[in-house]
Amino acid sequence: MKLYYLGPQGTFSYLAAQQYCDDHEATELIAKQQLYEVMTALLDDPTSRAIVPIENAIEGTINIVADTLVEQPFTVVDEVLLDITFGLYGKPGKQLSDITKVFSIGPAISQTQKFIHQHHLAYDYTTSTIAALDHIDDTTAAIIPLGSGEMYGYEPLATHIEDFTHNQTRFLVLQHADYATETQGDNCLLVITPQRDQPGLLASVLNTFALFHVNLSWIESRPLKTQLGMYRFFVQADCPNQQDLDKIITILQTLDFDIQSLGRFK
Repeated sequence: MKLYYLGPQGTFSYLAAQQYCDDHEATELIAKQQLYEVMTALLDDPTSRAIVPIENAIEGTINIVADTLVEQPFTVVDEVLLDITFGLYGKPGKQLSDITKVFSIGPAISQTQKFIHQHHLAYDYTTSTIAALDHIDDTTAAIIPLGSGEMYGYEPLATHIEDFTHNQTRFLVLQHADYATETQGDNCLLVITPQRDQPGLLASVLNTFALFHVNLSWIESRPLKTQLGMYRFFVQADCPNQQDLDKIITILQTLDFDIQSLGRFK
């Protein structure tokens, strides 16, 4: 089985893909350069899978992934939780005191601001964490996933430099809906779209789940892109009872919501 991920090797997506492969059958990892390309690879290769980040504990929802889930025929078959830790990597033999500037992607820079300012470092952005390694010189270092720099011949000058401990990113494993093998689990992911604007839309959604004592582990709103003030809701629920879920969906449809199920998974 092929598994598409946001490359190159050493990114957090790569580490999540490896973690997923450790728990499943042997998988061929295939890197893509953009998240949209990771997901749409399933349109041309529908029997494969893709792993994409959907939510970070610090930065929140990855919007391009959420929007593409609505637009394309994908099903969620699994999820992976990855601990997020950063290291500062530089040339072998260099020390932190030698560094005056760092490179990384925007979220990595944002999540290591305290370290950057504490050491009075200038910073700039790259297209991926691993691409930051291309900028390393005698006074420049890269902020990348801890444990990834060694595979490219660089050494950690500082470890665990993230601002917040216990940070995690949640990844979704996707298949093409027409080729997906049926999966079971207590997690279900729904996209709930109102057909018209009216007071209490979000309250109606929340109250319906509360009526059946179903806990929501994630809820996110995204604009419909049709007019200002109109949103759809992404809801992930802990719902082991399929009958309760069917009743919830029926009630929401009666309340004039369109329901798109994105799958059940563990």
